[in-house]
Amino acid sequence: MDDIAPDPRPYGRIKIIGWIISIIGMVLWLYGYMYDGSPGLVDWPQYLPDWAAEFVPNLEAEIGFAISLVGMVPLYYVAFKEMKAA
Repeated sequence: MDDIAPDPRPYGRIKIIGWIISIIGMVLWLYGYMYDGSPGLVDWPQYLPDWAAEFVPNLEAEIGFAISLVGMVPLYYVAFKEMKAA
């Protein structure tokens, strides 16, 4: 029988996946922010102040921003689980 030691950091892979998703979203958001693209799904200047509406000027920026937020879920899930286990 092989003696396999348990992984001391069981959530390491989840953190890496979260970081990768966040970076992909940030790159897509930067692309949308820097270049003209298709019109956004939401008319942000109607709902937000001008300084905040400038962060999501088109559809690409909106999707990138949403992907970045989704990428944070695994990171905070891991932190929540580690805090709960302690």
